[in-house]
This record gives sequence, structure tokens and C-alpha cells, in this order.
Amino acid sequence: MEFEEFETRLHAAQSGSAELPEEFSPFDFWSASVGDIQRVEKELGVQLPDKYRQYMLNYGGGAFRHVDLVPVLSRDGEEGLLEVNEGARSSGFVAVSPVGTGDLWGFSVVGGVCSDQVDCWFHEDGRTEPAAGDFLELL
Repeated sequence: MEFEEFETRLHAAQSGSAELPEEFSPFDFWSASVGDIQRVEKELGVQLPDKYRQYMLNYGGGAFRHVDLVPVLSRDGEEGLLEVNEGARSSGFVAVSPVGTGDLWGFSVVGGVCSDQVDCWFHEDGRTEPAAGDFLELL
């Protein structure tokens, strides 16, 4: 999915949330700066996918309807990518969203570059399976 199509779908979803109580929002949008992303990439030793980077710059972590997105940096008591991926340099996987079962959605890493594809990492045995063609498809 390309970003233009994603934004069209996002705006439609936001319009549909007007019927929800004012205190409930299905979207948080804790955006990150270019510097925030570069810092995390440097500390994790990875290059994050372009669509993920663009989403985090424009919208950010927090709630996205049924998906919880790890903010790039810690925010409002929520762990950021560095805390969630502590020790990830040798794991070959960068987690960006908890599934809710102990499993994680994220990107497999080869040679310091994250795949565009989103994988599900299973906590019980450490295996991964494809979950979405790219980050925007996951959302």
C-alpha cells in the first residue's frame, strides 16, 4: 500500500470515529522527529523501513484503532523502541507493536536493514511468520 492510499483510508476511519465518546480516541499520534528516528536507528544498529519512518514522522506511536504502536521514544509512561528492543542488536528482529499475547509485530533485520515486510515474532519459540507486506498494510 502506498502512503496516499493509506492517508485516504485513515481520514475515512477518523471521520467514522466521531460517534465515539469524546474521552475515547482510537488514535494517539505521538509523532517523532527525524532526529528521534536517527538516534534509535543508531542505538539499535538498524535502518528502519521507509514507510514506517514516514508514518512515525507524520503520525507516530500509541493507539491506532486495534493496534498499539510503540512510540519511537518513551512517552507518557509508554516504553519506546529502545526499551522494547533492549538487546535486539543480536536478535535479528525489531519489535514495533505488541500483539497482546506476548508475541510482537516488527521487522526482521538482515545486515542492519529492516525488511519492509512486517513479521510476527512468537515469544514461545522465537520463530517469525509474515504478517503484512509492509507497515501500512498492517495498520
